[in-house]
Amino acid sequence: MSILVSTGLVDSVVRYCCLYMVMFYNLVTFAMLENIEQRYAIKFCVKLNKSATETFVSLTETYGDATLSRTVAFKWHKAFKEGRENVEDDPHSGRPISSTKDPNVEMVRAAIAKDRRMSVRMIAVQTVNHAFYKDVLERLRKRVQRVRTDIADDWVLHHDNAPVHTALSIREFLATKNIPVLPHPLYSPDLAPCDFCLFSKLKLNLKGHHFGTMENITDELHTLTENDFRYCYDQWKKSWKHFVTSQGS
Repeated sequence: MSILVSTGLVDSVVRYCCLYMVMFYNLVTFAMLENIEQRYAIKFCVKLNKSATETFVSLTETYGDATLSRTVAFKWHKAFKEGRENVEDDPHSGRPISSTKDPNVEMVRAAIAKDRRMSVRMIAVQTVNHAFYKDVLERLRKRVQRVRTDIADDWVLHHDNAPVHTALSIREFLATKNIPVLPHPLYSPDLAPCDFCLFSKLKLNLKGHHFGTMENITDELHTLTENDFRYCYDQWKKSWKHFVTSQGS
């Protein structure tokens, strides 16, 4: 397996790590989107007169580790069977959604007017989804082919089990592009480089502060050197050796 550590790929790795940061802060959003998708699937199974158990088995086969819990799946199955049509959560008290308020819309317009080079990808960091991640992977793939021709045909991708990573569209994309994926054990932050190395380094200067934009985080990412990434991947290899030696414990 080849490890990407060349200077030419540092920029791509930084972008990839930045994506991880966004995913970290939007984990709840990802889970909500995945849950709603599965609720539609449950509703469809109810229309097919499938039992709750049969429905749960189908969900597990489709979504794997990201499947709703048995209790939650059975609850929604019962609700749809009793005539419920809406897949959204019931309204509850709390802070109203403000992302589409006029002042916020004007802020986005002003940001775009200030920098015309700002792409949809940059704005989309607030709503990272399967399509966004697929675009990141495609850019990474092309970057490897262009900069690292020596490993263009045998490099291996390692990402964790976040729902956006294990989505069917992502798995199909990786299979179509012949990109092998290194399996990531469940609940193993000690095997994800961003979790055990990069995040801890970034937190040294970022913790205790509140930022209104991603610029501060991006600036901090740019301070990382090639040696930082080399250290990160050296520790990554050591962690995997420990994992193999302990037979997954």
